[in-house]
Amino acid sequence: MDRRRVALLLVVLGVLCLPAPQYLGWAAEATSPPAQTSQIYAAEPIDLDDESDRKRFVDRHGHEIVLADYQLTTRYDDDTYRSVNVTRRALESAMANGSATVSDAGARADLRAIAAEYEFVRDSTTGYYRLTVEANGSTVRAESVSLAPVATATAEQAPRYEDLSAGERRTVDNVLDNATADDAGYRPRVNDPYVDQLPTAIWRGDTLYSIYTYGHVDDFGPGFGGFVLGLGVAALGIVLVLAGGGLYAYDRWSE
Repeated sequence: MDRRRVALLLVVLGVLCLPAPQYLGWAAEATSPPAQTSQIYAAEPIDLDDESDRKRFVDRHGHEIVLADYQLTTRYDDDTYRSVNVTRRALESAMANGSATVSDAGARADLRAIAAEYEFVRDSTTGYYRLTVEANGSTVRAESVSLAPVATATAEQAPRYEDLSAGERRTVDNVLDNATADDAGYRPRVNDPYVDQLPTAIWRGDTLYSIYTYGHVDDFGPGFGGFVLGLGVAALGIVLVLAGGGLYAYDRWSE
C-alpha cells in the first residue's frame, strides 16, 4: 500500500474517532443498568417509648402532620395560603394564649385548609400544639402537647408493609436489610418501585422503621464515563488526522 493511501486511511480513522465522546457516552448510557439514586438511605427501628427515638422520628417524618411556624413566612410562601402573614399571627396568638379569633376571610380559609391537612402546629421555641379550627375558621385553638402524641400520630400515618405490592416490598426489604448508619448506607435504583416515596416511616410487622436520607452522592452516571473515554479516543483521532495529513503532504512534496 502506498503512503498516500496509508495517509488517507489514517485521516479517515481519525475523523471517525473525533465524535467518540458523544457516541461512547450514549453507548454507556444505553448498555448500563438503571442509575442509582443520588440519595443514600439508612434505616433504623423506632421505639416510641424512647424519648430520643421519638424526637428523631418526628424530626424526620413529622412534617406529614405538623405545620411549623416558619413555613408561614414570606421566605417559604409558595402561594399555598391566601393571607400568610395574618394566618401566621393568628396561629402564634393561639399558641401563646390557647386560642385566637380571626376576622380576615383569607386567613379563615387558610386555617380551614391547614386544619384539614395538619393535626399539629409547632413553634420553634415552645414546642408542639394540637390544632383545632372552629366556626368556619373564625376561631383557632392550640393545645400544648408533649412529643409523645405527635410521634404516635405520625406512626399511625406510616404505611404498612403488607399493603405494598411485591415490587415495593422488595425495595423496602433492600433498604431495611442493607441500610444502617454503621456502614455506607444503601442506594436503590432510580426506577425501583416505591423509591419515589423515600424517605419514609414504615411498619414491617410489629416494628416501626424510619428510612431516612443518610447522605448524598454527586453521580454523573455511566454516560459520563463513556464521555471521558471518548475524549481519549477523540484525542487519538486528532493525532491520526495530523499524522495522516503530514504523511500525505510529505509524500506529495517529496515527488
